[in-house]
Amino acid sequence: MTIAEFEHKYYLHDSSIDKIEYDAANKTLRLEIDFCFWMQLWYNKDEPTNGTIAVTFDNVSHYEYENYDPGKLFSDYTPEILKTKIDENETLKIYTFEFVRYEPGEDLYPVMKIKADSVTVEEISRYNY
Repeated sequence: MTIAEFEHKYYLHDSSIDKIEYDAANKTLRLEIDFCFWMQLWYNKDEPTNGTIAVTFDNVSHYEYENYDPGKLFSDYTPEILKTKIDENETLKIYTFEFVRYEPGEDLYPVMKIKADSVTVEEISRYNY
């Protein structure tokens, strides 16, 4: 699917990014996301509410995650997705909130920017929250 189709189908608010794997040589970006299935328009109420998905962006022409220290990501910060948006250049913007546990008042609001030709989503697991 295209980035626009992905952004339209998957509502990422309140989900969080567990892992980022960027391979510049192969132009791929993989995000593991602790995902809120229950917030999706297509959610089936008979299935578990939350789970993990892998989102893979192929032929990435632009990737950045501004205003964050990659050494602290996932150790001191908890990145939660606030919202997503497609800009005029067809770049996906993922607005995140990182609660800095040990430094009150130092919370971060970095924006991830991704431009890619296609996106695939793989369901890894489901659980009830």
